[in-house]
Amino acid sequence: MFLRNERDIWDQLRRQKGLLADAQGLLSARSAEVEDLRLRCADIQAELATAKEQSAPLVAKIKELEEERDSFRLWAQEATASAKVTAGQLGAEQSEHQATKVALAEATKAAEASRVEVSAWKSKAEGKFR
Repeated sequence: MFLRNERDIWDQLRRQKGLLADAQGLLSARSAEVEDLRLRCADIQAELATAKEQSAPLVAKIKELEEERDSFRLWAQEATASAKVTAGQLGAEQSEHQATKVALAEATKAAEASRVEVSAWKSKAEGKFR
């Protein structure tokens, strides 16, 4: 019985040794995968740093262009407001010009009528003194 138990223990020990070897093989494979992932991570971090470095001037240029766009937008708003004011003034000036034109036409008619009347009075007056 003792020998049988000893044999069972040795058999169990061999199985445990086999399981341990399998576990060590899996652990070794996992360790290699972890190392590969760590190296990939380091590569990606280096690529990220390079990309950030390369994109920094582009980001600065984009910000500059956005500021320029905002400046142009403000200028356009001011120009639009100024144009509206000028259009309003032009409309008022055109109305005033039209009123002046009508008044001038009436004054011209009145002046022509007065000239005709003066001419008639002059003729009448010359006829009396001749």
